[in-house]
Amino acid sequence: MRQNSHARKKRRSSSSVQRVVIFLLIVAMVLSAATIVLLVDNARLRSQLAEKNDPASSDSQNPSGGDNSSAETPSDTSSQKTPAVPEADLWKLRVANSENVLPADFSVKTALITPAYARDQGMSFDARAVADLNAMLAAANKEGARLLVISCFRTLTKQTNLYNAEVNKWLGRGYSEAEAKAKAGTIVAVPGTSDHNLGLAVDLNSVEESFENTKEFDWLQEHAAEYGFVMRYPKHKQDITKIIYEPWHYRYVGKEHAAKMNELDMCLEEYVEYLGIEF
Repeated sequence: MRQNSHARKKRRSSSSVQRVVIFLLIVAMVLSAATIVLLVDNARLRSQLAEKNDPASSDSQNPSGGDNSSAETPSDTSSQKTPAVPEADLWKLRVANSENVLPADFSVKTALITPAYARDQGMSFDARAVADLNAMLAAANKEGARLLVISCFRTLTKQTNLYNAEVNKWLGRGYSEAEAKAKAGTIVAVPGTSDHNLGLAVDLNSVEESFENTKEFDWLQEHAAEYGFVMRYPKHKQDITKIIYEPWHYRYVGKEHAAKMNELDMCLEEYVEYLGIEF
């Protein structure tokens, strides 16, 4: 009997050990599974963080993986595209130069400049901008800066006559025809390449560089942009404009564009390129 009792105790003990072992195995399996889940989650999280911080990752710019066109514009203005210019503003920025010759049938509607501020009778300017010109002339004269328009809108015929006269002047000085035309083109624009043909330019007071030493010039430097005008041919932009420094020549571009050109220190050729405009 004692042997049977001992055997039963031994079997119960063995069964208890087996249950403990099984329980521990189950616990170990559960812990292993939980550990694996945590490792996978941590790996996924690290991957997401790495992608988020990687500027070259397309997913970091657009998590949906779709079209980026609606993504928020970066705050760095150097990476932003310049805004499109309204079509209604293009006439203000039209460039007339050796690379942008006006078509033979180009025409513009003009209106008279206030006679009190014009040297000759019947002097005119683009009708869409003449009010701003007259306002600038009136304001300057009221403040003691005696501005007088000595040249404004020119027909292609008049531009041709002026250009030919300049060519003949250089021919008379012994220059070859090619040299005379090249020299003349830096002083009087070739017909169809002048702001004056557009009706958007005025020459003021004197066609002498000494104009820069007058109070009228100082007034223009301070106030011209308020009326939409800029100096068309600055001294430090001659390599771009291909025209000599003309402190007397002012071009209408509109108030907003005049302010921006001054802010960026750009001549008209640079500004239209900056805006991506082609004529």
